[in-house]
Amino acid sequence: MPRSRGSTPRNLEPTTGYLIVRIAEAIDRRFVQLLAELDLRPRHLHVLRYLEANGPMSQQELATGIRVDSGNLIDTLDDLQRDGLIRREIDRADRRRRQLKLTPSGTRRLHKGIAATERADAEILGGLSPRELDALRSTAQRVYHQLRERAPDARHADSA
Repeated sequence: MPRSRGSTPRNLEPTTGYLIVRIAEAIDRRFVQLLAELDLRPRHLHVLRYLEANGPMSQQELATGIRVDSGNLIDTLDDLQRDGLIRREIDRADRRRRQLKLTPSGTRRLHKGIAATERADAEILGGLSPRELDALRSTAQRVYHQLRERAPDARHADSA
């Protein structure tokens, strides 16, 4: 069957992976811009989200939970503490350890950061119908969970 004028030959169409990467890059660029307006970086938001969802914990527990090396968290935690978004308090059960706690200011900034992520998604994916967006999200979640199941120790799946 001959191609219609203006259509792309199948072997020249971008792959699914290529398209996903380009979409992710567009969302990421906007996400980073919007977070910068809040003096946040994606890794800051990741830590704040995890602390809000799971409560106070040690640096090691946080590192394990978000799948990063605990040494790589130090600068991120220093930034968050300097900005008053978290506190490092002595653990009452083990005075050698510090507990990381989200501050009220950290909770407020987190919620603004989450709103920024939703804005970035809406700006980039706004041309999709709610049904298309639900289907995209459902499929993306399925692939993401499959990746995590294949490599449960993989630190690249979630980074701070």
